[in-house]
Amino acid sequence: MRFGKLAVICAALMLLAGCNASPVDEWSGIIAPAVLAEGSLHYYWRCRIGLEDDEAVRQIWRLDENLYALTSANRFIVLDAAKGTYKWSYPAGDRAQKVFAPCHADDVIVPKTTGIAELVRPDQKNRMKPFNAVIINTVSYALLINRDTGDLVRKLDFKFVANTPGSSDGTYFYVASVKGWYFAVRLSEGLCQWAMATADMITARPMVFGDRLYVASQDGEFYAINPGRARDRHAWTQLTDAALSADFSVDARGCFVPSQDNRLYAYDNFTGTELWRFVTEGPLRDPVQVGLQTIFQYARRDRFYAIDLASGRKRWDLADGRTVLALAKIDKTPYAMILTDDRQLLLVHEILGEVEKSFPMTGLDLFVANAVKPVVYAATTDGKFVCITPESVKHLTPEMLKD
Repeated sequence: MRFGKLAVICAALMLLAGCNASPVDEWSGIIAPAVLAEGSLHYYWRCRIGLEDDEAVRQIWRLDENLYALTSANRFIVLDAAKGTYKWSYPAGDRAQKVFAPCHADDVIVPKTTGIAELVRPDQKNRMKPFNAVIINTVSYALLINRDTGDLVRKLDFKFVANTPGSSDGTYFYVASVKGWYFAVRLSEGLCQWAMATADMITARPMVFGDRLYVASQDGEFYAINPGRARDRHAWTQLTDAALSADFSVDARGCFVPSQDNRLYAYDNFTGTELWRFVTEGPLRDPVQVGLQTIFQYARRDRFYAIDLASGRKRWDLADGRTVLALAKIDKTPYAMILTDDRQLLLVHEILGEVEKSFPMTGLDLFVANAVKPVVYAATTDGKFVCITPESVKHLTPEMLKD
């Protein structure tokens, strides 16, 4: 196997030494606790991870109970999102590889060994116990990893060039290619179960919700697919007036799809009926963020919008807003914590749009987009990680962080 165990062991030892409470002077360049306290916020935890001399943190994500960091060496480092403690790390590939955002799949069951016999006549005794997985893909393969232990379970080699992150229903890994095709890859053997085509490139992550797969293409179409069918998999499609390039969102309330035709569309996820559309003054090339009551969308060369989820009507807008980092109740008032282009954190009344406080996020480089949980996750490129919550949050748990 090309990923050596020695590198993993060395990295783990380094991280165990580094991800502990750091001396106060190491945090002198980061926004001070006293500044956060002005908005009834505090550091729930802070930690620092060890990096090699030429290594830097490039991207961070939170999925459920885990906080993931990808370094310039294409190493995935995993922290417990509730505690800020190191869990494991894994090399996703060499520095030349393009590595995409991870996805989760729960209660995955795969065979211990693979082969023709297992495909033709599956043996229950050859099945691994169900485990919770994280799947990390590059352009040429995906890594199926036990996210509790960090152990590699399968390496799934692609016969195509991937162009997006993927998603999984626990049986298949769905991912799209540069040529507008999207694929269902079996987690058990890494074989492609089926492939379907759109008329243009796909850059948005295909998403699974319920028993359907949803795909957005730069051909302007949004597709709802029944992946378990042998034929006639299209459940419904909707055509927009421009490319769909940004990540969309799907949940029980609908499909929320940003388009470069300056509109955000809401569709019924079962029938495909258009529920509403919201018109902006600029193309939507950034992911939509969906909260419990409010949808947030930035339009290029325009503004940042807060939209009522049920009606599709504008609640308010901000000229300098870009990304929601947290939604939280502070003194029983609902707030959206919004990051601006110049890294100011705005404390905005979620319903009225009034800016109550503004904080410079001094020293922090990377942020996790989040429009549901009352938690801000941020990091520096040199390996410092922080978790910021309202002072009323006393005890984070994995259950609270479940997506």
